[in-house]
Amino acid sequence: MGNGTARIGWIDEFKGFVLLLVCLFHVEQAFPQAHMNMIHLSAMRMSAFFFISGMLFSTRRFGDFKSYFIHKTRVLLVPYILLSLLFLLLDPVLYNFDLFPKAPRMTIMNIRPHIANVWDYIYWNLAKIFVAGKSSIGSGPLWFVFTLYSVSLIFYGVQAIANALSPVSGKRSRNKSGIAGRIIIAVAAIAGLAGGWLLYRHHIRLPLGIERDLTVLFFFACGYICKGIIQKRLCNKGKNRIPWSLVVATSVTSFILYAATEVPDPNFSIMNNDLGKSLPLFLASSAFGIIGLLTAFIAIDRIPDILPLRIAKGILRNISRNALVILAVHWYILLVMRLLFRASFNKPGIAYLSIAVVAAGVIVAIPLFRCKLYRLLGKQKISASESLSIEK
Repeated sequence: MGNGTARIGWIDEFKGFVLLLVCLFHVEQAFPQAHMNMIHLSAMRMSAFFFISGMLFSTRRFGDFKSYFIHKTRVLLVPYILLSLLFLLLDPVLYNFDLFPKAPRMTIMNIRPHIANVWDYIYWNLAKIFVAGKSSIGSGPLWFVFTLYSVSLIFYGVQAIANALSPVSGKRSRNKSGIAGRIIIAVAAIAGLAGGWLLYRHHIRLPLGIERDLTVLFFFACGYICKGIIQKRLCNKGKNRIPWSLVVATSVTSFILYAATEVPDPNFSIMNNDLGKSLPLFLASSAFGIIGLLTAFIAIDRIPDILPLRIAKGILRNISRNALVILAVHWYILLVMRLLFRASFNKPGIAYLSIAVVAAGVIVAIPLFRCKLYRLLGKQKISASESLSIEK
């Protein structure tokens, strides 16, 4: 697991499902008449994504920090910058400033800028990209990509220290940590969460989203620490594997506990490091949500694939493989619809049509980016059919 060479089906499906929830949440934000109650899933979405990202953390392919840094810069930072600038260039407000009052509001490190003209708008969008690490208005969800980049580099240092202090099997390992090493990582995770919470409670916003990096580090590190247990007790086929019925029971119980501990808050946002009013409830709901999703997808992975299930899994894997494109494009389509057609779409019943419009736009955009604009993504060129494939 997480060796950086082979994709794992249920993990791609897990990631694809979370990304789908993110897209639906943004649809509901843009068109409130599309009632889906996505606000009730806020405590699990991004925490679950960063948890699974921590599970996939690996340095086996990289000889040192420099090679790891170069790789992450190529596949995360460069696409973040290029896509942020591309969708800033495509932002309708640049070409018709009268649309500005309909655009999402900007807050940059507790600053709510006064924007009087297009040049102000461009300036603050650039500040949003390069200072706040939250991407441009036209590609807002790419904040996740920048945060994943930052946290991956931070965690590389945490793991390196842990490995240096905790030899495995009589020798040091760059990709495994002994008991002492895992304790060090756990302490770093708790310290990160404490730092993120304190900065939130004191309304402190730092450059490059450092406050949210600290919060996210907790979930990322938890994913890394839990990787071995999940692999040995849930994923392997040996005699120590937890029975399927118990996995299902754990998932159901976790979702029930999630419903009991989750407190919907319209201001909750890991992007803005707004974490709610109670740290215990935030942690409990996030933990139950992560466990529920994790065990649900592991349980589903053990079920023989009938055709509808195989199709659903294929779609989720495709969403995961094309995450960069989908994150940016779905938001941009919603932005254009919000600026130009909100009055037409935000009506009972009609609002749900926006889901179909976004889906159609994304399906068109995926082969465009994977075949023509692939360099913006830091990926290799592939064919249109391959980019849209739902096969394994």
